[in-house]
Amino acid sequence: MKLTKKLTTLAIVGAISATTAVASAANIGLVQMSQVVNSYPGYGALDMKMQQVDAQYRPQIEKKMQEIDKIKDQAQAEAEFNKSVAPLLQKENDEVNKIAQPMMQSIHNAIEVVRVEKKMDVVLDDPYTIRAADANSSVENITDEVIKRLKK
Repeated sequence: MKLTKKLTTLAIVGAISATTAVASAANIGLVQMSQVVNSYPGYGALDMKMQQVDAQYRPQIEKKMQEIDKIKDQAQAEAEFNKSVAPLLQKENDEVNKIAQPMMQSIHNAIEVVRVEKKMDVVLDDPYTIRAADANSSVENITDEVIKRLKK
């Protein structure tokens, strides 16, 4: 068997094995991220900072959008959006992320600690992601435990 065929066969076997492992019984955690974020110590101050960033950029973005709305040619309007609005949106997003990143890292760390303690295979932030699970799988909401861990 040629090397490429061997590698392809190994890749397929690996993919099937991974699928089988995911399809078998699992310990699944659920966390309501909006609830965790809103309960985060100091979230009110962080939210105010993020709103200030939005207030700084929003008028500029709206003004540019009004100008773009007047452009009849779709391609020209898109080019103008990419040139003048997209960079402003990116700057705003970068500044908001800079404010939120430490909070999100703390939340991620707390979720990971709870996941390990409870020997969970995966933690999801959307309970509707699970359409079906093996009868031997367990699904547990860990939102309150994550919030408690963040408040320590």
